[in-house]
This record gives sequence, structure tokens and C-alpha cells, in this order.
Amino acid sequence: MDSSPASGSSSGLAENSVGFFQVFAQGLVANGPLASTTVAMTAAAAYALGALPLAYLLGIVVVALWVNTPFQFSQRLASASGVAYFVAKGAGSLWGYLAGLSYAAYYMALIPANAIFFGILVSSLLPVVGIYHPASWLWIPLSFLLIVPSTLLTYLGIKTSLNYAVFVACLEIAILICISLVIVLSPHTNNTLAVYNPHLAAGGLGGFAIGLLVAAFGMSGSTATVYLGRESRAPQRTIQKALIWSTVLVVAMFVLVSYAFTVGWGYRRMGNFASTSIPGLIVVQRYLGRGPELLFALFVINSLVGVNMAASIVVSRLLMTMGQAQLLPAGLGKTHARYLTPHVSVVWTGVMAVLLGLITAMIWGPGTGYIVLILLATMGEFLGHILGNMALPLYAWRRGRLRWIAHVLLPILSLASIVLGIFYTFFPVSVPFIYPALFSIAILIAAAIQFHMTTRSPVRTTIIDHAFARLGTDES
Repeated sequence: MDSSPASGSSSGLAENSVGFFQVFAQGLVANGPLASTTVAMTAAAAYALGALPLAYLLGIVVVALWVNTPFQFSQRLASASGVAYFVAKGAGSLWGYLAGLSYAAYYMALIPANAIFFGILVSSLLPVVGIYHPASWLWIPLSFLLIVPSTLLTYLGIKTSLNYAVFVACLEIAILICISLVIVLSPHTNNTLAVYNPHLAAGGLGGFAIGLLVAAFGMSGSTATVYLGRESRAPQRTIQKALIWSTVLVVAMFVLVSYAFTVGWGYRRMGNFASTSIPGLIVVQRYLGRGPELLFALFVINSLVGVNMAASIVVSRLLMTMGQAQLLPAGLGKTHARYLTPHVSVVWTGVMAVLLGLITAMIWGPGTGYIVLILLATMGEFLGHILGNMALPLYAWRRGRLRWIAHVLLPILSLASIVLGIFYTFFPVSVPFIYPALFSIAILIAAAIQFHMTTRSPVRTTIIDHAFARLGTDES
């Protein structure tokens, strides 16, 4: 674990302490490849059905549009607050604050969602190993047990958590590639190019478009790398490389896995795949047996810990920035003298994740509560992307470096895909699934009012600007 402070640290974080492979691993585990094959892939299959491999293949285009904005910003900028800093440099501190809150909501909602999924997963697996439990509430303690290791790893230092991420990322990739090859090369598998026909999707091309957007959402987690701007060595170069290579590896892996799972299940029966709670485990059992299925489930749990750890890293650094800017309680801005982590924000993130998951699941039940949390995360990411895409051309224009394709056209196309994503996600309107969108918008309106009330004093404005600047670097 990180036990000694980095010399000359002006941010309170362990500056210049992690290299390319650790930042690269952050981008990989934030996607949670194993966890996504059991969650996001099932959601994409509900729309794409037998055309699931094509949805992931074409989803690369949408992912590239979404990754373009942080990639362009990270050529010049690096910060512990990631996209919040980027937006602040392009559009001002107000919009940076709103972008930071949007991404904090995204990752904050993801943590309890994964925890609830873990509780449901373990509850369903216990009878398989001969453990029968009559308690319908068992998922509650199981769910929040998952939040403990990710919070502890984040608390103990960036090198501790990212060294673990390197291990998790390598393990997940190796497992998924091996399983996919076993399925594809099996004599019992009917390999076919028919899965690249969009008309196989539910509702034809319209359903395929939704499946494509869901697939892209499950492959876009590599942007979590940009929140290591103070702790990585040569951050502009390191983060750019890690962002690109983690995205390339993730999308390539999902293209392979989506094909393998589709032909392994049977592309004409993908409706059953989508309606099964954990179809990935069934595919593994079919081709490898019961023992490997249970082992695969254990690795899925490990993947969930990795995702939550990456999310905790992002949220804690965003909250630290807002605390030091005195936009949120100042205590959130404190860093640990030994571990050089925003320890108050880390603990607060873990506690709030437990409360958010518990409240949501108690109101709507674990199944519906899980969906509500995923939708809250989705809306947070969409809003953050919108603000980032709007700020990029402003930043490039003000620096006299405006390039029409990279800084204008691609952000506009990204915005168009996000608008479609919001429409297909929340329309037609249904309760309670519209609540995350309304809640997210209400929070940003309240935050904008709070910001304007706060910045009526020139002194407070200076504090905010200084906090953003102290945690970021600009090579303009």
C-alpha cells in the first residue's frame, strides 16, 4: 500500500506515482468486462436479439464519438477532476461544476447498482452449491458487503488500488478470450454470419438502434482514466495512450464475446437469452460444466469489485475538488497524510452508496431498484457528455486551435447520439423509470442556483477558480 507521501505534492494526492499500465488498467476495470457480459450485454440483447454481434461491432462508432471529447481535451489538460476541469476550462467554472456533479452521479449510482446485482447473484447461486436460505432479505447484507473492499482499496492509496486493477484487468481479459474461443471452436457451435443482419433485432432497425446504443454505453467506461491527471506520470501523454488503448481492447473484446455468446446460445433464440437473469453463466455451464460456471461467477464478483473501485476513485476525486472549491462541504476536500487519498470523500462515497442502494431497493424492490439506479447512472453520463461536447469547441476556439472535424463535427455527432440515447431510454414515459431523468435535471438546476448564490462574493469565486487550477495542469 502507499505509505509515504510524494515529495512536493501540491494537491495532497500522490502526484506522479502511477504509470501507463496502471492508468490503462483503470480504463479497463471501469468497463468491468466480466460484469458487463452478465449485465449490459443482456440489456443490449433485449433489443438487438440475434443481431447482438452487429450491435457491438457498429457500437464502436458511437464509442469513438464519445471518447473523442476527453481525448481532445487530454492533449492539453490533466486534472483530478477530469471532465469537470475540461468543461471549466472551456465554458467556465459553473459548467465545470455541473459536469462534475453529472459524472459523480453517474459513478455514484453505479456502485449501489453493482452491489444490488451482487446480492441477487449470490442469493441465486447459493442453492446451486447446496445452501438453501428462506430469507427473502438476504440480498441486503450481501449487496452492501460488496462496497467494503472497493472502498478500502480506494482508501489505501492509488497505487494499491490500481495495482489490483492491473491484476483484475489481465484476469478478466484472459478468461473472456478463453471462454469465447472455446465456444467458437466447439464442434457443437453453429458459427454463422447471419448474426450481422440488423433485421434480426426486435422491432427491426429501430430496435437494433436501441441495442447499439446500449452496447456502446457498456463499452464507454474507459473515460475513467482522465480522473488520474494529478497522480499519473506525464499525465497528458499517459492518459491519452491509456484512454485509446483501453477503449480499443474493450471494444475488440466485446465484439468477440458478443459473437461467441450469441452463437453459443443460438442466434434465433436470443429472446430467451435476454429474458434470463444471468445468461452468461448458462452459456459457460453448457460448454464447460458446473464447476467452471461457479468459478466464472466468482470472477464476475471480482469484476464488480473492480468496477466499484474505479467508480470510487472517480467520485472521490470529484468530491475532493468540489470540497476544496467550497461548493460542497470543505471536509470532502481533505487528503490522508499517509495514503495521499481523499479519504473523507472515499468514505462518504461508500456510505452514500449504501444508503442510495438501500433506499432505492426498499422503495421499488431490488429488481426495479437496480434498473432505477442504472438509469440514474445513464442520465448522469449523458448529461456529462453533453456538457463536455459543448465545451470542447469553445476551449479549442479560445486557444486558437479549432479543428472543424475533431472539435466541432464529431462533438455534434456525439450530441446527436446522446439525444437519441435519452429519447430511447426514457420514452415512452413510465413510472418509476422517468424519475432518474427528472431527478438529474432537478439536481443540476439546484446546483446552478447554488453556484450563483455562492459566487456573488468575489472571494468565493477566487476560491473556486483556485481549487480547479490547483488540481489541474494546462499545457496550452
